[in-house]
Amino acid sequence: MREFWKKTAFRGSVGFILGVLVGVAILSFAGIGKYCAQNGTARFVLYLMSSGVLGAINMGTTTIYSLEHWGLLRCTLTHFCIALATLCAVGFSMGWLRLRDPATRWILGICVVAYFAVWAVMYWDYKRKIRRINEALKDWRASQKDD
Repeated sequence: MREFWKKTAFRGSVGFILGVLVGVAILSFAGIGKYCAQNGTARFVLYLMSSGVLGAINMGTTTIYSLEHWGLLRCTLTHFCIALATLCAVGFSMGWLRLRDPATRWILGICVVAYFAVWAVMYWDYKRKIRRINEALKDWRASQKDD
C-alpha cells in the first residue's frame, strides 16, 4: 500500500507540472499579458495553481486503476467522480464554468462521453486479452494430456 501512495504522489507531482504547462499554453493563445493586465498577477498565479491542482488530481488518481481487487467499472467510476468533482469545484470557483452557460453543459457532456469511451476501449481490450489467455491455457492443457 505504501508503494501505491508513492506512485500517487509521483503521478500527482507530474500532473501538477503538466497542468500548469497546459494552463500556460491556454493563456498563451488568449494572451498572458492581456490576462494579467485585466485580472492582475495574483489572479494569474491562482489560475496556474488551479490548473496544476486539476492536473495533479486527475493524474494522481490514475493509480486507482492499479488496484487489482477493484473491477474496471469501479475504477473508472471512482476516477470519474473524483475528476468531475475537482473540475466542478475548481471550474466554478475560478469562473471557468458557469451554471447557466451552455458551454458548461457541453464540457461536462464531453467528460461523460470521454470516460465512457475510455472504459469501453479498456473493457474490450481486457476482454480480448483474457480470451487469448484462456485459449493459450486450453492449448497448454491439451498439450499436457498428450504427454
